[in-house]
Amino acid sequence: MTTKLNTQISREAELARKVNLQTQRATTAAHSESGWEQINMASIEPVRNIDGSVDGGGNMLVTTNVGASAYAEAFAQSMDASLNDPEFLERLNECLNAEIRPWRTEPTPIQLATLADNSVRFNPTNRYAGKNKPTTKVKFGQMVTVDKATDAVMFNHSVELYDFNMETAGFTEASLHNAITQALVDVCASMSSHCVDMLIEGKLTHKVEVEKPAGKPTDQANDIIDLLSISVSQSPAYGATLSDYTVLIPAALEAILDRAAQRAGVDGVEELLSCGVMEYLGEDRGLFLLPRRFTALSFRSTADGDAFPVEMTRYANKQAWVIEMRGCVDLIASATAKDVDGVDVKLPLITQLAWKEPAKTV
Repeated sequence: MTTKLNTQISREAELARKVNLQTQRATTAAHSESGWEQINMASIEPVRNIDGSVDGGGNMLVTTNVGASAYAEAFAQSMDASLNDPEFLERLNECLNAEIRPWRTEPTPIQLATLADNSVRFNPTNRYAGKNKPTTKVKFGQMVTVDKATDAVMFNHSVELYDFNMETAGFTEASLHNAITQALVDVCASMSSHCVDMLIEGKLTHKVEVEKPAGKPTDQANDIIDLLSISVSQSPAYGATLSDYTVLIPAALEAILDRAAQRAGVDGVEELLSCGVMEYLGEDRGLFLLPRRFTALSFRSTADGDAFPVEMTRYANKQAWVIEMRGCVDLIASATAKDVDGVDVKLPLITQLAWKEPAKTV
């Protein structure tokens, strides 16, 4: 009996060793946000003794019942659910005003009133005659209209998922979650980068050249906060404090500001600067101060009501799945108002703090 038991244990160990390579990075997992119930490449478990069986079981059972298509479908569904989730729009609104407008409609312009002060001071205990009563010259404020920029951005993000890579490397719930998180970061950073291009090329900014901060992260962060505070004080009509603005920062500065936030004992860059922060990729063009009440993003939606349609296409000749995420966004940042003669004039709402060119040495 002992010999038979030892033989069975040895056979199980040998089978486990043979299948170890294909199961060591695979697991049965469920991605709760994707709507797909199960994602698994392979699983291994001992066959339990079954009543009435001849040999009583005891072998190792290896199953591979879901392949690369399940991961591709879960990835596409996760991106669709994440980008079109109301919480995604709410998170954008924490940084900058955003709307998803109905199909075939125009962006909603921003109408803000700049009030003229017609107040007058008087003494309520005095009796005023007609000739010495308090008077004031009535002035009227103006409506500031902020409309969409001339250009819009039609963005497209895609990825190829090869069957060979997915079925040999394996995948888990955690790896899918990380892939979705990284994709969302890339989409948002790309949108910010295109917005920066539109602001500069559309001449929608007031450019101010400043010295680029240098030194330790803490010193650079302090210099950036000082620069932003000075810029806010020069245009109080659009916001009295930094909390009334959203700052676009280059990706290279985010790590420096994040380190300064750690040194300051605060939770992230937004808490350090006391305002919304969005990073942009590409060339470092400085800092952009966007007044939150005067600027917005407007996303076009499809006939189905999705702002970010996601498509999944099979490329048989490559043995791969292609996942595409598309969308179109208008930037509401072109402001106009009437001057004293009743003529429409453009108002530069957004301040660009551009770095000065370093002095050339002879």
